[in-house]
Amino acid sequence: MTELLALEDVNVYYGPFHALRGNSLTVGEGEIVSLLGGNASGKSTTMKTILGLVRPKSGTVRFAGADITHASTRRRVAGGIASVPEARRVFPDMTVDENLIAGAYTRRSRSRTDKAAVAEDLDRMRTHFPRLAERRKQQAGTLSGGEQQMLAFARALMSRPRLICMDEPTMGLSPKLVDQVLDEIVRINTELGVAVLFVEQQAELALSIASRGYVLATGAIVLQGTARELLDDPQIQEAYLGKAAHE
Repeated sequence: MTELLALEDVNVYYGPFHALRGNSLTVGEGEIVSLLGGNASGKSTTMKTILGLVRPKSGTVRFAGADITHASTRRRVAGGIASVPEARRVFPDMTVDENLIAGAYTRRSRSRTDKAAVAEDLDRMRTHFPRLAERRKQQAGTLSGGEQQMLAFARALMSRPRLICMDEPTMGLSPKLVDQVLDEIVRINTELGVAVLFVEQQAELALSIASRGYVLATGAIVLQGTARELLDDPQIQEAYLGKAAHE
């Protein structure tokens, strides 16, 4: 599989605090990869490093073969990395359509060609997410939690990404909606060909759709492997699945 994203020996500090400790990970073209770990394990810092919201003290971040370690967040988004933040964070007072158009902000210009392309993608999102089409003029803050998550996905897709970074996309959702969100992640990946790196605390859920995973603890990657390998690992079973290692 062709490598799309790579973190190589990345160290991040918040003042004297060593938040990421020499971490290396990859995401291939069209792959779903999960990033597991408990609270304060370094998952969100890893996402922020990929998005350019924090800068490593050492190490390299590469995307599509280019070194983006010192690139701005805007340049990264324009280059093909999108984000679905924790707790969705839609713009509540804006309509569904306005939220979607905001997702294309790095592509907007005065040219008719660019405007036509954004309009075309807006129609594509309405087709892919029919519930959003039904609510296109509705304020985003009035949508259900599941609908807001679909809107967050669609808004990210409006930038035409090759990779979407998702921070706990199932947080705060009912079990039924969790299943819908996981199904949608798979659909985005398989139908649109977009790679996905997502943070999740519930290992069994994450590894049910991911091909590979990484486990973080106190800022360091302590385990990695295929989804099956991690599900079968006694450390994962005890720490995340509630099963004793000897069972």
